[in-house]
Amino acid sequence: MGFLLEDKLNITQVMHLKKRLQNELEQSDNILIDGNKVSRVDASGLQLLLTARNVCHNQSINWQWQGASSELVGAAKALGLIKSLGLSDFC
Repeated sequence: MGFLLEDKLNITQVMHLKKRLQNELEQSDNILIDGNKVSRVDASGLQLLLTARNVCHNQSINWQWQGASSELVGAAKALGLIKSLGLSDFC
């Protein structure tokens, strides 16, 4: 089972998600992100994911996507973050 992103990946959820991600990164050297349920996403949510992915890269933590909703992929595409977030397989 992966790290499940909830349906909202926006500014209202960023602090909660940040804490969850920090806990996950402290406990594992692999993180499997499940973004299948994301139905609302904004730039702040994507920025948090990008920051977390960069932290993983810098700390040699493996970051993988288990799934990504069309809303998540669409928002990342609109902001030019598909490659940076590692979502190319979902386009």
